[in-house]
Amino acid sequence: MRSLAEALETVKDHRQRQGLRHKLQAIVLFMCTGMLCGCRSLQALTAWGKQQDKALLQVLGFPRGLAPGYGTLQRTAKQLDVASFEAALSAWAEEVLAQYLPQHSWQGVALDGKVIRGSRDGDVSGVHVLALLAHELVITLDQGPVLRETNEHKASLPLLQGFQLRHRVITADAAFMQREVCGLIRQRQGHYLIVLKDNQPDLAQTVQDWFEPFPPSR
Repeated sequence: MRSLAEALETVKDHRQRQGLRHKLQAIVLFMCTGMLCGCRSLQALTAWGKQQDKALLQVLGFPRGLAPGYGTLQRTAKQLDVASFEAALSAWAEEVLAQYLPQHSWQGVALDGKVIRGSRDGDVSGVHVLALLAHELVITLDQGPVLRETNEHKASLPLLQGFQLRHRVITADAAFMQREVCGLIRQRQGHYLIVLKDNQPDLAQTVQDWFEPFPPSR
């Protein structure tokens, strides 16, 4: 299994070569490590970097043992190729999960949407993403945007279409109890465990009628 540092080598670097001091892989690995240590802003990452030993910074990819400054982190975050970064993380997460679980064992994957904290700006709504999260390792395997003109269940269709579903059970809340979502999961050889509530009144009544002759024993 590759390390996270090795996986990040595939992230595309669009920076101009002139004047570069640090490898993109080193900066992104530094940011990922700092976030795992609790940093939630570029200012926090900058302060965290100043507290680290030279030996650790050298292992992260900074030969002189000096952490990147705030300006470098800000420019990197703005110029980062998000698509290739997410693809690198997704591939690495799948490798970690494959290493952790026996081959062909059942895997639980949660489908859920959230608005990213801190992404709201005045009247501008926050960035809404839909993620597929592995139950066993609590690690995101893939994610996609939920655009303002759509909803989570519609946004889940392209996300699930490009996701490996065989030997996986998708768990989700009642918003995803939709024929096209469930049909797509079964079509791609996956399984689902989705909450059924009164937002689907006919289906809820049908299920209740089905189990009516079999009341739970006391």
